[in-house]
Amino acid sequence: MIYLDHAATTPPLQISDVAAQPFYANPSSPHAAGIAAERTLTQARAQLAAILSCDPRDVFFTSGGTEGNNMAVLGFALSYISKTRHGGMMPSILVEPWAHPSVLAPAQHAAQMGYATVTVASATEWAEKITAAPTLACLSHINHETGDRTDIPALAQKLKSANPQTVIFTDGAQGFCKDPQAASVYNASDIYTISGHKIHASGGCITIRKPVKLAPLFHGGGQEANLRAGTENVASAVSLAQAAQFLHAHCNEHHTHIALLNTNLAAICHEIAATHINAAQVIPPGATLHEATLLETSPHILNLSFLGTRGEVLVHMLSERGIYVSMGAACKSRNKRDTSSLALMGYAKDRAESAVRFSFAHMNTLEEVKETKHALVQCVAQLRKVSGWRLVAK
Repeated sequence: MIYLDHAATTPPLQISDVAAQPFYANPSSPHAAGIAAERTLTQARAQLAAILSCDPRDVFFTSGGTEGNNMAVLGFALSYISKTRHGGMMPSILVEPWAHPSVLAPAQHAAQMGYATVTVASATEWAEKITAAPTLACLSHINHETGDRTDIPALAQKLKSANPQTVIFTDGAQGFCKDPQAASVYNASDIYTISGHKIHASGGCITIRKPVKLAPLFHGGGQEANLRAGTENVASAVSLAQAAQFLHAHCNEHHTHIALLNTNLAAICHEIAATHINAAQVIPPGATLHEATLLETSPHILNLSFLGTRGEVLVHMLSERGIYVSMGAACKSRNKRDTSSLALMGYAKDRAESAVRFSFAHMNTLEEVKETKHALVQCVAQLRKVSGWRLVAK
């Protein structure tokens, strides 16, 4: 099996036997086992805070990325309900049309419910559209389909200059512990969400830097400082912290290796005619770590269009050969009505419909990339022959 779909989910790291540790006690219980579980939870929180350069009290554990993103968007909107009812300005939410569904959908829900006004537009247009209202700017650290890196610090400075009340929310699902420049992103983000299954762990967390406050979506026992009721999953928290520590410690090493895999697979553009890379900036062959980090695209994701094919069919053909890739966000694949992010970004229909996303992790090898390229040459040729597609010279 060749697994090149790590942007969808990742296999768990075998760095410790988390299941064998005594996490079965409720961290809210007053007995010794409960107190031990609470200490373990506190340690995991501190370990994540150290990576994110924030106060441990600003880290709140969640079930994953979708919950964290909903907490950020709806929690922000709901926190202004009382003020709005008493004559205050309705909050504003800025979101890009190609944001992950777990960001875009709650923003649209907030608008439908009358909790906030929502502007869906490219972040490059936000400075012109921003108002004096309390504003949540929803950004992606790394785009989940193309791998494009958002310059969060620069955008944060620009938006806060236009409106000091702007809260910068970054969806970090694809960027946490994968970007050597991530420290500047963490520091520029008022809210940052993490998805455990994207980094070989489970669970997730959200960081909310003071003075930002969110309204809770869950109500109950008051766990997580009254922000997220429900008994904490200590095993997931430990899994998340341990995976984060491992990936953070090896980030540069992994980034260099993955950049090599990316450029090697991208070279297929020279072997298969009418094959295009869909990204803001292409990583050049043999790029050094320094050169790769200066680019606008993360090497972890490579989005290729093979004109004359349909991405969905190509994904199935590769799957039959034991090579697992995708067309984009897995959570969108079952909803045929969703518009492709590539189409929303302005790519032509034939390019968007023939796109396939390859996403790497540190355990992938050059031999796997070589086998994938060999399979692609055969599959694309077969599909083009069946469809009768011909390259037209311009």
